[in-house]
Amino acid sequence: MEIRLAFPNEVNAVMKVIEDAKKTLAKAGSDQWQNDYPNTDIIIDDIISGQAYVALEEGEVIAYAAVTRSPESAYDAIYEGKWQGGESEYLVFHRIAVAVANQGQKVAQTFLEGLIEGFDYLDFRSDTHAENKIMQHIFEKLGFQQVGKVPVDGERLAYQKIKSNAK
Repeated sequence: MEIRLAFPNEVNAVMKVIEDAKKTLAKAGSDQWQNDYPNTDIIIDDIISGQAYVALEEGEVIAYAAVTRSPESAYDAIYEGKWQGGESEYLVFHRIAVAVANQGQKVAQTFLEGLIEGFDYLDFRSDTHAENKIMQHIFEKLGFQQVGKVPVDGERLAYQKIKSNAK
């Protein structure tokens, strides 16, 4: 798997992956992403701002994630829990999606592992819908802990992974 920043000419390929993920969420009974989010304008903004990452197999985009740097204002309003550790800077994973043909093959897990290892940060955060059991399972497999809830598009479960700085 190749992991790199997305190129502007890959917007359509990324949107295909996003649409696949939207359909998978709908089939699972989740209302997450069943509106106009994420849309082409958001993906273009991710690419322009240098926070759009893709995973490729044989040159084809098979997964997408936006990786943003702190602060995340909604994350400051965590409730029913708290962020762990004393890191002042952290990375956030948003808009994680895998192409339908590659779902169930640990692509998201491998992709996120690669991103975590590729960044010189110790604190990684994300959030997901309470009904998104697949993403919750992936976070748990990667060593993320559910640490509370955040006010993102209503309410989302907050997840955090503190990477050991021991090499």
